[in-house]
Parts: sequence; C-alpha cells; structure tokens
Amino acid sequence: MRRLVVTGFVILLAAAPSPSTGEETKSPRDAIQSLKMGRGISLDGPVHLTADNVAYDEVAGVALAEGNVELAVGNRSMKADRIRYDYRSGDAEFAGQVRYRDEDEEFSFDRVTMNLDDETGVLYNGTIRVRTNNYLLASERIEKTGKQSFTIDKGSLTTCPCDPEPDWKFTLRHAKVTIDDYAYGRDVTFRIRGVPVLWLPWGAFPVKIARQTGFLLPSFSSNQYRGFTLTVPFYWAINRWSDATITLNAMTKAGFQPEAEYRFVLNPASEGVFRGVYFRDMEAHATRWRTWGANTYASGRWTANARWDIPSDNQYYVDLQDSEYLRSARQAQATGFVGLSGGSWSEELSATWYRELENPPAQDNTVQRLPEYTATLLPATIPVVGIDAGGEFQATNFYRQDGNMELRGNVFATISRSMEMYPSVSLTPYLFVNLLGDRHDLPSEGGSENAGRVVPGGGATLSIEARKDFPDGEEGYVHVVGSAVGYRYVPEVAQDNIPVTDRWSRIAPQNQFVLTLAQRFLGVKDGASPRELAALYIEWAYDIGGKIPPPSPYVDPLSPFVRTLQSQISTAEGLPSGNNAASDIYARFTLTPGKRWKFLAEALFDPMATSFVTSAVGGEWKKDDDHRLAAEYRTTQNLAQDVHGLFAWRLARFLKLQAQANYSLKSGYFTDASAGFTVNPRSDCWGVGLTVDRKNQPRDTSVKLTFNLKGIGSVGK
Repeated sequence: MRRLVVTGFVILLAAAPSPSTGEETKSPRDAIQSLKMGRGISLDGPVHLTADNVAYDEVAGVALAEGNVELAVGNRSMKADRIRYDYRSGDAEFAGQVRYRDEDEEFSFDRVTMNLDDETGVLYNGTIRVRTNNYLLASERIEKTGKQSFTIDKGSLTTCPCDPEPDWKFTLRHAKVTIDDYAYGRDVTFRIRGVPVLWLPWGAFPVKIARQTGFLLPSFSSNQYRGFTLTVPFYWAINRWSDATITLNAMTKAGFQPEAEYRFVLNPASEGVFRGVYFRDMEAHATRWRTWGANTYASGRWTANARWDIPSDNQYYVDLQDSEYLRSARQAQATGFVGLSGGSWSEELSATWYRELENPPAQDNTVQRLPEYTATLLPATIPVVGIDAGGEFQATNFYRQDGNMELRGNVFATISRSMEMYPSVSLTPYLFVNLLGDRHDLPSEGGSENAGRVVPGGGATLSIEARKDFPDGEEGYVHVVGSAVGYRYVPEVAQDNIPVTDRWSRIAPQNQFVLTLAQRFLGVKDGASPRELAALYIEWAYDIGGKIPPPSPYVDPLSPFVRTLQSQISTAEGLPSGNNAASDIYARFTLTPGKRWKFLAEALFDPMATSFVTSAVGGEWKKDDDHRLAAEYRTTQNLAQDVHGLFAWRLARFLKLQAQANYSLKSGYFTDASAGFTVNPRSDCWGVGLTVDRKNQPRDTSVKLTFNLKGIGSVGK
C-alpha cells in the first residue's frame, strides 16, 4: 500500500502554512470572512476549501467548518460533515462521512483525528481502496504512528470488494505496517464468503512499491515417477535490472530438488534467463542435473544470442518433465553466437553442441561445432556493370567425442543480373563457385590430411507473374499466379577424400531444370494487411541424363526441395536414392476460409508408379485455446501411416476437457497420447483448478491443483 493512501489528507491540509516570502499573508480571520461571503478560500495557492458554516476562535486558534465541507487540491479531494483544525497544535479532526479520493486511491471513514505536524493520528471504522490493483483494506481502527508506519486493529484485506460480502478476504486481529517494508499480522484468518477456511497465528506481507525479496506462494502436484511434489519458491530482488528465484521441489519419491533461475534485462532489446537443477535422485539412485536458458543482447551493430537445454542423462526428460516436446526429444542442444553487422554485411562467431538422447545410450558420433566463424555479404549491385554480387565464408572447427578434430573453410560466392524481358517477365542468369578446404585427423594412421575442392556452376531463372484484382468497395480480392523455370548446372568434381561431416561435404552434379507454379488468393481491406485465403505450390525437377545422388546422408545445399524430400524418405527407409531423370511432383495446398478455419493438404506423387510417396491432409477449427479441434492423416510409403488428433473444449465456465493423440495405423497402437480435464470454478476475483492428465508413453497420470486470488497470487502452476 502506498503512503499516499494513508497520508493523502495530510498533504491536503499541510498546504495551510503561511504563504511563501513576498506574498501577502492572509490571517485565519480573513480566510473565514472570505468563506462566509460564499467565495471559498484558496489556502496557499492550490488548496481550496468550501463549507456551509465556518467559524474561527482567535483566542484558541481553532477553525471550524461544518456542513458539506469540501477540501481540494489538484485532482485530490476530501469531503466531511465537519472539520476542526487547531492552528497552534496542528491537530485536525474530520467527522461524519469522511471521504478522500484521487486518481489511484480512495478511503472512507466515520472519523479521523490527525496531527499535521508529526503526521500521527487515528482513523476510525472505514475502508481504504487502491483502484490500480483493487486492494480494499477495512478496519475498525487504524492508528498512524509515524511518517510511514501505522497499526491496524480488527482489519480485513481483499482484492475482491463485492457487495454485500467479498468472495474472499483475510481478517487480522492486529497488524503493524511500515510502508516500503512489511506488514506483520497476528491472528490471520482466510475467509470465503465469510466462512473461515484457513487460520494462521502470524503472517507477514510485503508492502513495498518496488519488487520485494521474499517467499512466493507454493505449488502442489503429483506424478508417478516423482510422487507428490511440494514446490516452495523464494524470490530475490537483486537490483533494478536483475532478479532470481530459488525453488525447492520436495518430491516424496525422487527426493529434494533445488532449482535456481536468474533473470536480467539490460535494455529493451537485451534480456536473458539462466536456470539450473542439481540433486540426488532417490528413484534413480544417481546424481542428476539440468541446465537450460536463453538470452539475447543487442547494442548498436552488435548482437548476441544463446539458447541451451542440457540434461545429465538420456532419461532425464522422460522421468522429470511434463512437456511432450521434451519427453520425445532425440537430441539436446546448446548454441550461441555473437555478431557484428553493417548495411550489407555481417559476421558472427558461434558455437553449437549436441547430445544424443537415445535409449539405451549408443555410441555418440555427433559432430560439435566449437567454434564456427561466418561472414556474409548480402547481394549488392556492382557500379557500372550492374551485376549483383554476394557470398558467404565459414570457418569451422569440428569436434567429435572420440577426439577427432577437423578444421574446415568454406566459401560460396554468386554473381547475377536480373533483366526484365517484358512486363511481369524477368530473366536472371547467375554464376557461382564453392571453395572448400579441409584438414582432418586420420585416427588409423595417427596423423592428419589436407583435402579440398572447387565446384563452379551456373544457371538461369525465367519468372512470370500475373495478377487479377476483384474490387468490391472498401474490400476486395486479389489472385496472383506466378511460375518459374530454372536451370542449374553443377559439374562432377573429385571430393571423396573430404570427410562427410555436414551438408557441404558432398555436392552432387546437376544438369537440371526445375519448374515451380504458385498461386495465391488474397482478401484485401482498406487499412488492413492482406489475408491469404488460399494458396497452391507445385514443384517438379528434371535432370538431363539422370540424377546422380551424392554419397552423403546430409541434404545437398544446391538440390531443389522436391529432390531433397525424396532423398530424405529414401534414407529413412534404408534405400539408396533413385537416379530417375524426372523427380516426383510435390504439391502443397492451404485453405483459410475464415478466421477460425484452416485446412492443409500436401503430397509427393510418383507419376511413374502412379502412387503417393507421402501425403497428408488435415484441418483445424480454433476459436481460442479453450475451444479447439484439429485432425490430420499422414502416410509415407512403407514407413508410417498415422492419425493425429487434438481436442480442447470448455464445456462450462468451470470445466475444460483436453486430449491429444498420435495413432499408428501401421502398428496398431498409440505412439503418443494424453487426455485430461480441468475443473476450475472461479469468479472475477478467485479461481480453483484441478487438472488430471493421463499419458501412455510412458504410462503416467499427473495431477495438479491450482488456486489463485486476484491481486495476490496463485498456488500451483
């Protein structure tokens, strides 16, 4: 509670001392005479007082105002039936429906006595309300004991000021409050609709305007592996730009798990969070840990970014996390970079570390990038000749767990020129070159070897675009059709002595045409961004002389998407990539007929076998997160045939059902499924929630209990 709530009326009356030097002093007699004449008086400039009857005792030095007394300064005002003020002692008394109001606070009492000199006094039988956060404090007696301290007798606190009885409130028999410190109360009772449900012999509540160090509300949950969990967080307000939360998770099965989280905000574009857990798992009989977090930094031309999530073992996410994304993760990753950029160039130094999460653990052949330097030159026009030039350089130190090292430099440079042949028709010829140098260890021979290659290439792209507008007043539609025919030539070069470490290790030869067709149907409206109602994309490739696949599991960076998708499916099936001159046909169609509806269909079709290599169709209706339906069917040759469904619906204000599942038609079982419900009776001021969630991979049932009070906080997550 802010000091203004308690001392606002003191500020009003404190303006009554004599005017500043150089101004004419107005005696109390003159002020009263002015008031009797109906003009009101201005005390020391901004303070204004009006009343039906006023009197002043010159001998006693006492002013008395009665009947519709109003005292105002700026946007603050006070009303009372009677005000008595002793100019000599500084004592003031407000009686009869005392009301104070400003932009943020208001209070109402039957009677107030106050000494304006030492700012002490008593407020009898009333309420104080802070409108900014809806706090309502009621008490039979509030005694102001100092400039920033007071005591409360038989008081109550709520953020739900409903009539005639708040939905909930805390009652206190006695409390001592210091502004910008704490309120310490005795005999604290929590009541719902006047019924006591929780009693505490003693309680402490922070009353600081700024962030305050202290314990937060605990949370409760249950899980098959962890057992029942009590979470007790402690908040640490370190300084104005950083804070931390230290949490103890007391688990009945897994033991005690301390957790730390540090947060900082250096500027609007620079913030971060560091989290860590380290404990002895009583279920696994092992020491387990996890560190995760993210941060961003931007200042002028400098940027930095990092994101990491590393567990101690491959089973950590499955045992100790509720997120389906983490529980099904096959790899953990930590990555970060620092970069410097200019108008058309940038450079960055980065590091990336991976960890395989296979169960049971297998040999880790993951390649780490520690570190990697990248310099990029965006396409820019060369004066006089009018040619656009751009490129990228990378220097990477690769590292494997077995100790093998590899240092690689890679350059990819392009030049191009776009020429408009006719309106909406353009031709863009281009040339490129890829230079790669590599030095790597030879474990079998105990030495190292140098390797490298030069891959030149070139091609051209012919693009055609047509547009048709369908205006309809302030609204309308736009149909855009675009097609492109591209040709790319990449010669075959020797590269077998280069280790297969990343996607640039092997470049396949090409003598290939690529045809793409794209259509978009947009809805437009004045003052709003265009909305895509439907879109179609088709891609097909033809390699003269037949496709020559690269001997690499990685995606060829120069290969079109349709070829890449074919290769990935073949690799997953354990089959070699085909060498057909003509590729399969890839198509993707999206339809968004309304703001709540969305449909998707995509397929890779083999015209030679007249069959679908992979296909998917799905749709979603979404009003909000509480009302959502989604379904998808996806099949991929001999690999998988799956159905995915998602359902979330709030049947009533207090009851929500949710479920999601992935069912394998090929295997005949649920590969991933969960279902649950949330019972959440609530009002505008409070809420109680019970969430039960059942999973099948692994089989587990979790229960969470949540409880929140508006303006106070919540119990549970």
